[in-house]
Amino acid sequence: MPEALKPVLHPAIYVEPRDRDAASEDARQSAWVSLMRKTARVCLVFAVPNGARRTRWEAAKVKREGLYTGFPDTGVIWADKTAYLEWKNGKDGPSDPQIETLNWLYERGHPVAIVRTTAGALMFLRSIGCPVPAVRG
Repeated sequence: MPEALKPVLHPAIYVEPRDRDAASEDARQSAWVSLMRKTARVCLVFAVPNGARRTRWEAAKVKREGLYTGFPDTGVIWADKTAYLEWKNGKDGPSDPQIETLNWLYERGHPVAIVRTTAGALMFLRSIGCPVPAVRG
């Protein structure tokens, strides 16, 4: 029997190039959230803690509560729009469930991106009309 086909990310979804910065995904995302909460107050920034380490009991509980494996790490709401960002460190790519969910969101008109840096996230958000600060440097 042939092995199941691996999902492929829609080619129109923005993916920030890999980099050599050793900063973790968590550190990158946290720095961006901090900046957004200070400088983009017209935006609501929220996290979706899908990747948290949990006991089996906690994992079962959050699944019952609606945890959706593969959902992007953060969302940004402004005016009548919402965008979703999947954060990655400098070398990792998205998992199969993340690819499937990003494709699903994109196909329904939601802006989505895979980002690695604050500058990359800000450039993507500005490109879709989000009122975020200009990228410096």
